[in-house]
Amino acid sequence: MPLHFREVVDHPLFSAEPFRWRMGTRSLVAQQWLQSDDRRAADLADKDRLTEQHRGLTFVSQPGSEAAGTEVFDLVCEELTRDGHSPRRERAHPLENSGLSVQEDLCLMEATELGWVLTAGSVCFPTRWDLPSKLGRSLTQIHSPVPGYEEQLGRRVERFFDRMAAGSLAYRLNWSLVGDSARRLDATRQAPMTMPCDPGEDLFLRVERQTLRRLKHHDAVVFGIRIHVWSLAEVVQECSPDLLANELETMPVDVVRYKNLDGMSADLVAWLRRSEPRSRG
Repeated sequence: MPLHFREVVDHPLFSAEPFRWRMGTRSLVAQQWLQSDDRRAADLADKDRLTEQHRGLTFVSQPGSEAAGTEVFDLVCEELTRDGHSPRRERAHPLENSGLSVQEDLCLMEATELGWVLTAGSVCFPTRWDLPSKLGRSLTQIHSPVPGYEEQLGRRVERFFDRMAAGSLAYRLNWSLVGDSARRLDATRQAPMTMPCDPGEDLFLRVERQTLRRLKHHDAVVFGIRIHVWSLAEVVQECSPDLLANELETMPVDVVRYKNLDGMSADLVAWLRRSEPRSRG
């Protein structure tokens, strides 16, 4: 079985406070770095298929990133050996072998004179973003399409990376509402979603479990993204739909548009408010 909602969302995902971008990072022990469940075989098969179909879009790297990538590969090998699995070794770059061996997508951020820069990435399951366009870009540049990111989070994220001790781990959760349960969502701008007849079954909460692990032997952080998807009907049984409604209701217009919800936000808030008593039952 895929991981249950509460196994992934182990703290409140939505806030009663007005919407703002929050880091929400929490500490993590090494044994919790990667997640594996009954979807493993299917996810890895999807990664193989997508790698062949979208070659050049699922992996990118800069020269010189191999050294830090090798350290990541060694860490992945430790995890896989403990779980009785074997790593992939057929790709030229160690980070790509790492990314194709686990359910997480993996990005390598290295400290440079320009700040923390993406030097390699193995990403088969993006959430509406394009990996090649991010290569060689800093954290702020990578997040430039996100309204309010630089003002609310930019410096805090940079400082967090700077202050991570060698070997330390952290994670955070990031959510989106989408109309497609597929793991890979390409960057093509979609028309604003309209309210479906059955939002509980036709809308999905997409949660990225984002992990950060500071390497011990290189000035780098490996950033992991594990995608989890649940129908909205499942979500309102697990957490307060009123809190999600509050997030949507207080979300700035430019963020609503960025999240592609401008065609249905008000209707969805009304539906969530009506769902509140049912969730308590």
